[in-house]
Amino acid sequence: MHERLSFDVIVQVFQYYQLEESPPYPVETLLLVCKTWNKIASNYPPIWSRYDIGLYSKGYFTLWLRRLPLRLSRSGPKTPLYIKIKIAITPTLAISLLNILAGENGALCAKWNSLQFCYHSTTPFCFSMENEEHPLKVFTYPMPLLTSLEISSVSMSAGVVIFPYLPSLKSVRISDSHICNYPDMSRAKEIELSNVHCWDDLHGPIRIPEVQDLRLSGTIPSLPHARSYENLRTLILQKHDQTSSLKDVSMPNLTSLSIESKGIAGFCPLMDFPAITGIHTLYLKAFLPHKMDRKEMYRIISHLLHACVRLRELWVTEYILSILLENWHSCGHLFKAESAIRVILNIWTVEEKLILGEGATNAVLKKVAMAYRLQIPNFS
Repeated sequence: MHERLSFDVIVQVFQYYQLEESPPYPVETLLLVCKTWNKIASNYPPIWSRYDIGLYSKGYFTLWLRRLPLRLSRSGPKTPLYIKIKIAITPTLAISLLNILAGENGALCAKWNSLQFCYHSTTPFCFSMENEEHPLKVFTYPMPLLTSLEISSVSMSAGVVIFPYLPSLKSVRISDSHICNYPDMSRAKEIELSNVHCWDDLHGPIRIPEVQDLRLSGTIPSLPHARSYENLRTLILQKHDQTSSLKDVSMPNLTSLSIESKGIAGFCPLMDFPAITGIHTLYLKAFLPHKMDRKEMYRIISHLLHACVRLRELWVTEYILSILLENWHSCGHLFKAESAIRVILNIWTVEEKLILGEGATNAVLKKVAMAYRLQIPNFS
């Protein structure tokens, strides 16, 4: 019966199988079904365009080392390549695989559509240009079709420009890394930087004029240098120490803001943040709340509730909710109007929606009130 399946169905079988393939049972296994399947798949390049490489043992590395050349040959000269490399063993084993994927003098890098390079370790993988076969060499080639880039846990020596030409790049994610320079992000729409140190951070402005979603977390020297973020819609600052730089930039179209801080200092800059008036959705996450001054925190929250004239949703932690309950007599009216602000309690991954203005009480409210020794206010 399998010989009677249409071309499209056979291709879909291969593509679905590829999503779940493993090194011992790769997509090539389906080539053994029959000659028809072998002929169709071998001559259909998109089937061979995805490389989800998990280097979890030397055996897996050996399998991929043998498999890559033929897969690349079957992908044809024009099919975009989607590459994921996750390393959990000696990082140097990724060197030869990256060189194969890049081709001679980086010729195949012109086909790369996405690249994810993640080293799973608490100690970043240190790159150097001393060895011509080192992965950093691959990162210096032009990648004109690359739209998505993710690198994690890598350390690169200063003086070498990486990812110099990425005119199609739309999404960037860099975490737990020391990098020589930021990639070309001039056309990126989504940027996420987490615990990143850039050697060239102080050497001039970074052009990100088209960014719409920007997430900064952990240790980052400052916001990527720019005077204006004209297209920015969403800004997330997670345990980020440099919120003071907010007052120095213009974000006229910002509608969603998320702040997570380990102390009052992380929230204070919001008092002078000019873009706050256009916020529709506000996320406030207090880190180590037992060290925070509740009165000062309420002063900030009250300012935000009045300054955010377009606010419709306020996402809070239990600590922030307890402050709202404690001061309900002063702020409760903001949740009762026709255009009331909806409060959404975010507990880890659980979202508990509380329409405080509607007077509904539930187990979560009772739990918060009990934890902070508060009385549930009269919402009517």
